Amino acid sequence: MTIKALRSAFAIALVSGSVVLSSQAFAANDAMLQLLDVLHANGTIDTDAYSVLKNYVAADKERTMAHIDKVASDEVAGVKKVTDKMAWASRVKLKGDLRLRRQWENVDNSSDPSRVRYRYRARFGAEGQVIDDVSVGIGFASGGVDPRSTNETMDDNFESKGLVMDYAYAKWDATDFATLYGGKMKRKPILWAPTDLLWDGDINPEGVAAHLHTKNGMGKAYANFGHFFLEEQKGDSDDQNLTFVQLGQKFKFGDVFGNVAATYYAFDNQEDASYESGVSAGTNSLTGGKATYEYDSYSLAAELGMKLSSGKMAAVFGEYIKADDPSDDETGYALGVKFGDNSVKKFGQWQVKYIYADLERDAWADIFPDSDRCGGGTGFKSDEVTLKLGLAKNISVGLDYYDSECENYTGGSNEDSKILQADLQFKFK
Repeated sequence: MTIKALRSAFAIALVSGSVVLSSQAFAANDAMLQLLDVLHANGTIDTDAYSVLKNYVAADKERTMAHIDKVASDEVAGVKKVTDKMAWASRVKLKGDLRLRRQWENVDNSSDPSRVRYRYRARFGAEGQVIDDVSVGIGFASGGVDPRSTNETMDDNFESKGLVMDYAYAKWDATDFATLYGGKMKRKPILWAPTDLLWDGDINPEGVAAHLHTKNGMGKAYANFGHFFLEEQKGDSDDQNLTFVQLGQKFKFGDVFGNVAATYYAFDNQEDASYESGVSAGTNSLTGGKATYEYDSYSLAAELGMKLSSGKMAAVFGEYIKADDPSDDETGYALGVKFGDNSVKKFGQWQVKYIYADLERDAWADIFPDSDRCGGGTGFKSDEVTLKLGLAKNISVGLDYYDSECENYTGGSNEDSKILQADLQFKFK
């Protein structure tokens, strides 16, 4: 065998082995073709060997690319399979909060006027997209059957606490200007109120509702409609319901913002109704143990604020209600002012708020007002001061003080009720 033949055989073996290794490691076939060109040019391999090796490298390149394509295709299919399985997560939003509270209260004319309780509130909820314009919200909260409280008191020797359905609703964004709700829903998206004079913040009504809105030259006009189910009477068609209509306008001019709304409430079969035990505060007028009035009423509400150069805001707000039924024109109102950040979500943000509220005995049904004013009843005059401060993102501390004069309907003198709540709150979403 000549030296040239030996060199050719060695080169063929070298290149073949390199091709195999390069195939395993996905080496660059273009670099191998360049090496063959150099070996052929300097005479290390002859033309026949060059042709054979070049064809081999080209075929190997095709096999390598085909293998890469298959691997890539399998990987993409695997990723798509996993993505499809986890697609539900992108359609579900989770959120919740935990509030720890120390509550001091003092009520005159009682055998033990002063009381301190340590309480907590835990809430967890999810909203999932069913299809593009339909979603479902489900939420759970601590507490019991009281619709005006999700608090649990720390007592009873570490007993396990209750968990209840806080809301369960379906929402349909029917058009760009209309959203429909059904089920046990959150109140604020479908019924605006700047104070808790009429509605305790924990109440989530049950029924059907609609929110309509459209933009105009001042901001956004809106209309809210709802039909809420209060009591279903077994064996009796006279169920208690509440229907409302609210018309409002949000506006903004430069740094000035506001909201005004008028609402009419129409009750069904509220007169002569017997309230479920534990729901009524027992302050409305009764005849033979049943409600004397129907409590149809209308309400006006407004808020006017301004963004300040410091980045804070200042606003005044108020609410008024007048009942149709009582002959002495029972009314109620609340006036308030707030200053600071619009909401407290981060470290250093804060807000101070003051509300004066006055609600006569039969101006409104005593199953809805804020439970911290005279036990949720009607017939009171009350001052409320709140302070909220952000400690970190989604962590805040707050103080809420009520000083109320509660009307006594048994002939005795009115009672003074004082409550101070110190809260530490954590949120996640």
